[in-house]
Amino acid sequence: MGKLRLAPLKAILVAAIILAGSILPLGAAQAEGEEKSVLRVGIFNEMESLNPLVAYSTSSYEFMRLNYNLLISWDQNLNPIPELAKDWTMSEDGKEWTFHLQEGVKWQDGQPFTSADVKFTFEYIRDNQIGYFYDYVSKMTNIQTPDEHTVVITLEQPFSWMPQIWVPILPKHIWEKIDPAEASSTFANDQPVGTGAFQVVEYKKGEYTRMAANKEYFKGAPHIDEVIFILYGNESTAAEALKLGEVDLLTKMSAVPYKSLEGQPNIQTLYSESAGFTEMVINHWADPKSKANPLLRDKNIRKAMSYAIDRKYLIDAVTSGLGEVGTTLVPPMFKFWHYEPTAEEMHTFDLEKAKKILNDAGYKDGDGDGIRESAEGKPLDFRLTLRSESAEQQKMGRIIADWLKQIGINIRIDVVDSGTLTDRLYDNGDFDMYIWTYFMDVDPTSILKIMTTGQIMSWNDSFYSNPKYDELFVEQNREMDKNKRQAIIHEMQKMIYDDCPYIILAYGPELEAYRTDRFEGWVRTPENGTVIMTHSMATYENIKPLAQTQEPAQEETGAAGSGKSSSWLWIVILIIAAAGIAVTMRRKKNREI
Repeated sequence: MGKLRLAPLKAILVAAIILAGSILPLGAAQAEGEEKSVLRVGIFNEMESLNPLVAYSTSSYEFMRLNYNLLISWDQNLNPIPELAKDWTMSEDGKEWTFHLQEGVKWQDGQPFTSADVKFTFEYIRDNQIGYFYDYVSKMTNIQTPDEHTVVITLEQPFSWMPQIWVPILPKHIWEKIDPAEASSTFANDQPVGTGAFQVVEYKKGEYTRMAANKEYFKGAPHIDEVIFILYGNESTAAEALKLGEVDLLTKMSAVPYKSLEGQPNIQTLYSESAGFTEMVINHWADPKSKANPLLRDKNIRKAMSYAIDRKYLIDAVTSGLGEVGTTLVPPMFKFWHYEPTAEEMHTFDLEKAKKILNDAGYKDGDGDGIRESAEGKPLDFRLTLRSESAEQQKMGRIIADWLKQIGINIRIDVVDSGTLTDRLYDNGDFDMYIWTYFMDVDPTSILKIMTTGQIMSWNDSFYSNPKYDELFVEQNREMDKNKRQAIIHEMQKMIYDDCPYIILAYGPELEAYRTDRFEGWVRTPENGTVIMTHSMATYENIKPLAQTQEPAQEETGAAGSGKSSSWLWIVILIIAAAGIAVTMRRKKNREI
């Protein structure tokens, strides 16, 4: 009988000792190989490509900035600061720029970074006229590399956006093997090699992108091990994931899920100034190939639409009052460059004025069906395409359609995904109007150029063309006096506001939320801006896991490694053992009965 009693007890004691063994060495196990610190970022737009020469979404640009570096970056006041270039100088005539590069920088595959990589990148893009970055390098007439750490760039004329060359530097030893035609189209770049703080190690399209810290990063190894961008199809689901700690940060949020997170424990919500805007794009391409309704080429129709939209109501109704009323092309976040229309210029909500503009232009409702027609009898009937990924933009579109109906313009709503809309855009402008968002670089050149004639069938999605605007764009690029340049840029914004190729609905809102119980070191750029998807990598370079709370030191116990934590563990073991004895005795008693 004794043997029968001791066997269960022995098993319990052994289990307790094993349990103690599994608990006691935990600290030692963490010291030997701590659990990875992973920042999980929830996003709502797909990274369409890991190829920086064809990527265009904000999510892809974030990957690009993490995996690659620019020559310069920006501080919290959006002033240029060193990145791959540690310093730079300009000649008196503004045509020659000399960049001195950081030393000891390595590509993520271990190869040394040199001036040859910078020269190759700029020439590769310039000579093959590749993508969005072409404009930054197109006027570089000569690029010299007197040594491995110096780049001398000669321009055909001074350019005001120097030295802010927003071009990711590519490794020559990899990209020189890539056919430029493929680089600008089908090249996947599924194993990207850069000099950045993190490198893509896993990419699951439609699911997530995992990036590992570059321990050899020239600014110093990041304090976290990985960043994972998780794609969410539903923002409410993402908000719940943040509450549960399944994700650490949500960015580019809509107002409803953002509001649901306000005041939640361990969650910080951020409303920031925005470098972007939401706009209604109006296609008025005059080319015979255009598939848009030709009536939209009439500025009177576009201007009447602008007066028929209550931007403040849209912000209140759709984004819970978060955001600013949209006006001109450069957001007010960039205070020096932004132009705010005067009271006389402002397109305030006025349905009667909108009707008068249409009446004066000869658009009447001749058949009494509520829809105006042109003198030739063509109805003012247009397609408004809305993105299936954005519930907010769909709501905006339907509200706008109701206002336009009140002034005699019929709107047919068409909801498609972003990919389909993009395909239509480049199918000879197969759309009338659509709603989307745009974000600009620090220098206004980036947003101003999208309205130039040369960008039609590229970044110019409204197909706007105005020779005077094109002339002013060139002029502002060459003007080195900041105040004179400001006057030119203000004139350009007034021109776009009056012509209405875009009806800018709202600036922002720029909404983020992050957990406060896992990481510290979040950095907003600018000071009242966002912590990620901004003009700086400061958050990723500074963020670190919160320090673990340490137990107070114990008095000497006469045994190495013993103390309060080990004492309570042995107490737990004894309790388990005692409980085991009691269970054994109860079982013995029951058997005896």
